[in-house]
Amino acid sequence: MMGTLRQKTGGLCKDERGFTLGEVLITIVIMGIVFGIASSTWQGTVESRQVDSATNQLASDLRLAHTNASNRLAPYTVTFTGATSYTIGPSLGGTSQTRTLSDRARLTTTITSIQFSADGKAMVNPSGIAADSAADKVQIGTTGRPALHEVKVNRSTSRVKVD
Repeated sequence: MMGTLRQKTGGLCKDERGFTLGEVLITIVIMGIVFGIASSTWQGTVESRQVDSATNQLASDLRLAHTNASNRLAPYTVTFTGATSYTIGPSLGGTSQTRTLSDRARLTTTITSIQFSADGKAMVNPSGIAADSAADKVQIGTTGRPALHEVKVNRSTSRVKVD
């Protein structure tokens, strides 16, 4: 019985063949090409998600400032301090919080600050630096690439809109 099993197993192994070196190399090259394409696509997707997250964070903080101004009957200000950060807090004293965007997201704007008043209005650059109402937007993108999103604030209603 044992001899019969060895003969059957031995007979199957004689007919089996492995892969040639050429077949293995071609497979490795194809896998490398597919991996290269997939990794560049994945990189773009991750970057896009970070910009989406930064846009949602900024829009949420602008809405928070508007809500706090209305609820507390005191002006709240969002001040843009750099390409990756801004502060949010009460305009008349109090503690402001600094918010920082994700690593790759960058802000582009001519606005230095937005002040939300208790009556529901928003003042862009309340310190006297004029800003064109058509330019009342903050663009969010990445370094070296065009902006992916725009956040606009309506001056009369304080409505925050993301494009």
